[in-house]
Amino acid sequence: MPTPTAVRRSGVPTECSPQDMIMIDEQSLKPTYRRRYGGAVPRHRSAVCAMAVETRAVPALRAFTRDMATRWGAPEETVDALRVIATELVTNSVLHSGSSEVSLLLTVGDRTAAVEVKDVGTWQDRCRGAGLPDQVDGRGLRLVHAYSTTCRVKRNAQGTAVRAELRIPVPTPRGRPQDLPGRRPPAGW
Repeated sequence: MPTPTAVRRSGVPTECSPQDMIMIDEQSLKPTYRRRYGGAVPRHRSAVCAMAVETRAVPALRAFTRDMATRWGAPEETVDALRVIATELVTNSVLHSGSSEVSLLLTVGDRTAAVEVKDVGTWQDRCRGAGLPDQVDGRGLRLVHAYSTTCRVKRNAQGTAVRAELRIPVPTPRGRPQDLPGRRPPAGW
């Protein structure tokens, strides 16, 4: 598997492993956020990885997404959804963009997560019956839409960017009803 190219804080692309990818805690934004919005600052973590467009980029960026989201403590179902989204968006870039490079920006916050895939190519419109049950391909964006709450595609002269966002489920407390605040057990419990 190729080593992903990441942009370090210096802005210089470098070969590195997922452990060395740039991670932005947005610490520098905290004072501005507090002044502008008041109160607590949501916790957001971001990492970006860029690779040459080749089929090996798909499993590498899928693993990058899984590793980073897991490291940041995202729930398992969120990690699985992010992996599917990353796989489909990177696959589309590899197969349809004609680009030489693809980048993936992963952001995980307290309540939302996002995958943004960018390339410098132009995706080819494919006017086939996308998503028919017996077709092997043509269902990628349908899967992305199924897993995400928001999906935006932006095409311009600089390339294509697709951003998919999803909500992170709020963990529910476990235990018997009487152990939960404000709850009473049903009769006979």
